[in-house]
Amino acid sequence: MSESFYSSSQTKEQTAFSEILHRAYKLSSEGKKGEARALFHAAEIQAAEWERCLYFGQFLLKTGYASEAIEQLSLVLDYAHQHELSDLRSVVCHNLAIAYRNLRYFELAAQFQQYSIAWGDLRSANHLTLEQEVEHLSDDAACDLTGRANDAILQQDYQLAEQLLNISLSREILYGSLDAQAADWGNLGIIQGLKGNHLKAVSYLWKAYLLHKKTANLPEIGQDLKHLAELFWVLGRSRRAIRCLTRSIIFFSLSNHSAEEQKAYSRLQELRRLHSVRNQNPLLN
Repeated sequence: MSESFYSSSQTKEQTAFSEILHRAYKLSSEGKKGEARALFHAAEIQAAEWERCLYFGQFLLKTGYASEAIEQLSLVLDYAHQHELSDLRSVVCHNLAIAYRNLRYFELAAQFQQYSIAWGDLRSANHLTLEQEVEHLSDDAACDLTGRANDAILQQDYQLAEQLLNISLSREILYGSLDAQAADWGNLGIIQGLKGNHLKAVSYLWKAYLLHKKTANLPEIGQDLKHLAELFWVLGRSRRAIRCLTRSIIFFSLSNHSAEEQKAYSRLQELRRLHSVRNQNPLLN
C-alpha cells in the first residue's frame, strides 16, 4: 500500500524533509530508531510545524507506530481544515486511513479513505458509478483505489476489491512504481486465495515477490514469502511452504521487523510439527 505526499511544488523545505526521510528510514533499518526520530526535531530545520508533523507522521506510520502517526497527522489535518487546503486534506486522510487500518479500526479507515477521495481526485465519489469514477482519476489516484480495495477486502466484497486493484495496477504500470505494482499484485493474490483459487493466488503473489526483489524491499519480500508459504501449505506442498517461511524470517530479521519475524518463527514451528505428523500418518491431515 502506497502512502502519498503533499507536493504542489517542491519547496526547499520539502526537499530537505525528503532527504531526512531517506536518512531516517536507513537509521531505522539499522535499529537506530531514536536517532531516526531525532532527525525530525533538529534545530536547523527551517519549516512550518505542519510540514514537520506531516513528514514525521509519515515516517512513524511506515515504521509501524500507527498511534503516534495519527497524533502527528491529526495536527496536519487541523491545519489543512483551517486553511482550506483540499490537496493536503486528501493526502492526510489517506495516511490516516492506513493508520486506522493498521490498528484494525476498519470502519474509521473506510471513512477516512472516503474523505481522501472526496477531497482529492474523486470529489463526487458518493454519486458516481465505478466506471464514472475512473474517468475522473488523475495521475496520482491509484493509492486511493488501493485503499478502497483494502476496505472492500475487509468487507468481503471481493468483486469490487478486484476491480479497484486491477484499475490501480494498470495505472501503477503506466507510471512505473514497482513497489506499488507489487502491492496490487499481492492484494490480488490474497483475494484469489480467499476465493479458493490457490494456484492463481500463488501466481499473483510470485509476481509481487519478484517486483519487491527488484526494489530490495526486504520487509515486503518477507510478507510475500509468508503468504506464499500459507498457499503452498494449503496446496499440500508442505516442504515448499516451510522453505518459504524460513526465508521470510531471514528477510524480516535483515530489516529489523522483529514482531513479524517472531510471528513467522512461531508459524514455522507449527508447520514443522504438522509436517512431522503428516509424515508419520498421512490420514491425520
